[in-house]
Amino acid sequence: MLLMHRKLPTLLVLWILFITVGLSQGKRYEISSISFEGNDTFSDSELMQLLLVRETPGFISKTLHGMFEALGRPEEFLDVPILAEDVGRLRQLYRDHGFQDVVIDTSLAFRETKSRVDITFKIMEGYRSKIDTLIYRGIVDVPPQVIENLSGSAFIKQGDYFSKVLLDEEVKRIMTMLTSEGYARPTFVRDSSWARYRTSTRNYEVVLTFELNQRYRFGKIVVQNEDSTRTDIQPEAVVRQLDFEEGSLYDTRSITTSERNLNRLGIFDLARISVSVPTDDFNSVLVGTTVRVRPKDKHEFAPEITFSDENTNFNLGLGLGYSHRNFLGGLRTASTRVRFRTATLKEFPDFFQLETDAVANLDLTFELIQPYVFSNKIRGSWSLSWIRDKQKIYLSTILQNKFSLAFRFAEFTTGYLDWAQQLVKLQKRPNYTINMSDVNELRQLRDLELQAREEQFNSIVSFTIQRDMTNDIFSPSRGFIHALTLEESGVLPLVLDKLGWVDRPFTQFYRVNVIGRWYYDLTSTERFSVFAMKLRAGLEEKYGASRSDTSRVIPQTHRFYAGGSGSVRGWRLRELSATGDPQLGGNLILEGGFELRINVLQKLKDDFWDRLWTVLFLDFGNVWANVSDVNARGIAAAAGFGIRYDTFFGPFRIDYGFRVYDPRPPASEPGKHWITQRKFFSETFAQGIVHFGIGHAF
Repeated sequence: MLLMHRKLPTLLVLWILFITVGLSQGKRYEISSISFEGNDTFSDSELMQLLLVRETPGFISKTLHGMFEALGRPEEFLDVPILAEDVGRLRQLYRDHGFQDVVIDTSLAFRETKSRVDITFKIMEGYRSKIDTLIYRGIVDVPPQVIENLSGSAFIKQGDYFSKVLLDEEVKRIMTMLTSEGYARPTFVRDSSWARYRTSTRNYEVVLTFELNQRYRFGKIVVQNEDSTRTDIQPEAVVRQLDFEEGSLYDTRSITTSERNLNRLGIFDLARISVSVPTDDFNSVLVGTTVRVRPKDKHEFAPEITFSDENTNFNLGLGLGYSHRNFLGGLRTASTRVRFRTATLKEFPDFFQLETDAVANLDLTFELIQPYVFSNKIRGSWSLSWIRDKQKIYLSTILQNKFSLAFRFAEFTTGYLDWAQQLVKLQKRPNYTINMSDVNELRQLRDLELQAREEQFNSIVSFTIQRDMTNDIFSPSRGFIHALTLEESGVLPLVLDKLGWVDRPFTQFYRVNVIGRWYYDLTSTERFSVFAMKLRAGLEEKYGASRSDTSRVIPQTHRFYAGGSGSVRGWRLRELSATGDPQLGGNLILEGGFELRINVLQKLKDDFWDRLWTVLFLDFGNVWANVSDVNARGIAAAAGFGIRYDTFFGPFRIDYGFRVYDPRPPASEPGKHWITQRKFFSETFAQGIVHFGIGHAF
């Protein structure tokens, strides 16, 4: 049955329909399905988000809702007024995007025996109007860069399809641009602005009018310290962290980034910037600026109980730290930390016994952070560490000196330059057995024994550039993160060796690591269903004289490892490798993963249960000893499910992963590579791995 809504009021037509099919007798119809026809411009999911009518849920969901109101959903019945409102919402959406002649009809197919109805929205989009005239008024007598910014990244241009949404975004863009170019009090003059539909051309004339008013500059900057006892906080050190100075053009963006600079120092509990823009009556172009800071305690001793996801595995730990904030002035921070963590609590108390399967780390570090190096966009640090790192087959003791610089290239792009000098003493687990017929394992064992003979000297320079366009630091639902890390080891030791100043072995090698993460909110901005994807590739190789020298090996602490809660989750930490012994790692890694995250109880909005997420995942990847070993048959795959609970320090997660494809099945299951070749419950499911973690897997 087809209803035309162009002439008759929608509600009246629907009531006539209901009377004719007997709905006036009190019969209710469940909505079996909702579909769309003719919607070339918008997807079904985009249109579905506007509707209040919904498809009735399945049997399980209805049963759960009947037993526990917070779970599942109730039946959904056809409601005439709501359906009429939905038609109006769809029509408005199309008209806001230039479809003035859109016709939306509804087709209702009733199944009397089952008391069900199928709803189809039939859409005839028609002609889509364009913007044939676009005029900006009021932006006159302005510097060239303002004119350049005006047309640089516009949301709308002459000749584009009309969109009310993009028109509103363009007004916001212009206002933001003006307040960042010194115009502290611009106004959008609505009475002199319009978007007129011309029946003669069936297109739009758009006129946007602005009033600039005065152009301002920053005036005197006053620093107010809310703790009068902290006389050691120098106002000039605070001002140095600002992205503006006295006399520079007024810019709202620089105020925001300056607040961010101050709050990320770790010196203040609170840092806020307020401005006082004079009215035009005062005939002044100077904006008064006040920076209010509330310092944290100068000295702090803090015990720690730590939960971390370091090295792709869940770790528990203890620590004790001391911090001296504003050390020697200049907003520097000096700290001393001792931290212990382990992934194998069952090995208590023998965490550093060489003969055990313990995985643990003990770290004593002194660090000095310098917040201003040449400019406030570069932060430096120096640290001195003593580290004991216990893995299943070796124990390494490391003395490390490290210099670091952090660069703020742009709002979303950062860079990190690190130079670490290490003295490493490695001890091999005695009587560790390997597969003597495996060439790669023999080579790995030889490399391990070479490292265990005497201390090594490593000088490693690494540079990382990262662009983070995600919308949340802990649980992103949109955006991406791209990162590239380049490492080099050997240049400094080579120079010192030629001067006769180095008496310990070292290796020249380089390392490249690329990672990308992408996030998509499948429900627009509701964060109910989020799809996440990860891809990673890493390669390391010896170079120079070290390439042909078998006595020089890449340090064990700098190999690639696979398996664990942040890797391919069908395997435990460092238990996955396509070639060689997984515990000894490899020189090339390829990894990827997909996650579907669903906020199952979002509609409760009770700030407790609505923090719970369910997750389905698929991971793939592996580690290879050499590039020549890589082949598609060596790529492992795992799937599974998990839960997340959002906390203030990020989501706490539990995952259960099982193997979908195992390139190297155990000796007890020869040839059983695929999940279809194994018994599901007694082999695949029973051998699954439970992982705990802090933060998302990616």
